Amino acid sequence: MKLFLSLALFAAFLLCPAACAEGVRDGLSLAAGRALPALVPFFLASGLLVRTGFAETFGRLLARPLARLYRLPPAAASAVLLGLTGGYPVGAATAAALLGQGALRREEAARVNLFCNCASPGFCIGLVGLGVFGSARTGAVLYGIHALSALLAGLLTARDGSPQRLPPNGMLPVHAPREGFAAAFCAAVQQAAATSLTVTAFLAVFSILLRLLAPVLAPIPYGQALAGVIELTNGLDRLTALPLSRGGLVTLASFLLGFGGLAVHFQVRALAAPQDLPMAGFTAAKLLHGAIAALLTALVFRLSPAALAVFAPVAPSARGWPAAAAALSAFVLLFAIWGGKRAKNKV
Repeated sequence: MKLFLSLALFAAFLLCPAACAEGVRDGLSLAAGRALPALVPFFLASGLLVRTGFAETFGRLLARPLARLYRLPPAAASAVLLGLTGGYPVGAATAAALLGQGALRREEAARVNLFCNCASPGFCIGLVGLGVFGSARTGAVLYGIHALSALLAGLLTARDGSPQRLPPNGMLPVHAPREGFAAAFCAAVQQAAATSLTVTAFLAVFSILLRLLAPVLAPIPYGQALAGVIELTNGLDRLTALPLSRGGLVTLASFLLGFGGLAVHFQVRALAAPQDLPMAGFTAAKLLHGAIAALLTALVFRLSPAALAVFAPVAPSARGWPAAAAALSAFVLLFAIWGGKRAKNKV
């Protein structure tokens, strides 16, 4: 299978050079215009905070919630916080850095990585809220649902560890070396540069794939939604072309935000590999995140449509979408739980 996929990609690149070139331009434009301006400061902050002991200091504040709800040590607090606010894939970068510093064990880093990779508030409000739906409030509500869904998904995927026993000061013993600020800053800049290059490369490659798959996706009903499963930003930009109601569009956008797109999944894998951070159950966890987000969004839209007001023009849709969305989300939810259980013994 691996050989077949490699040959298929080689043939596509060889036979469609113009589409590949356009894909590279799309990816580089996306990286320079949207992704890196939002992510690089958080990549730098992540590396700097981990290297200067922030994980230990901040962990004292969240020691008990992390231990009781997720059975995680206090050092995981920085990965959770930065993952919820920094954008994809800052959470994975932080978890990998904590593992490399010795602040988290391998199994603990793997569990926190299952739910600490989220879209940033700026991405949800700016690109999704204002850019897609013409409403900053819609983006803010979607971010709140997105963050809550991540924490709820973590309760179902990240509680496999043994209960944490905290010492009186609220900290577990950590053997991470401390660095001076100058050394930590230089190392954090180098780490941020390497991570940014990884993100840019994956955006370019997946933009190529979208260009190559465009003729295939075009005739497929709701093919634009499949584009979002492959690469999140491109898929979100194409949402309003789908023949769905306002509630259906917002619910689908919420699912895509939770799932993150395959481009993000591969970025996380690339960041995890150098530290040998296990990835078992990651895709199932992201499916679960997306399903919970979609169900919560559909519920909020039904109870209070004004909370998710949409001002951008949307196409009319069939009446059966709400029931179909609920059925699809339930199926994804069950599949994600089943997949997560299968992955437990592999971490």
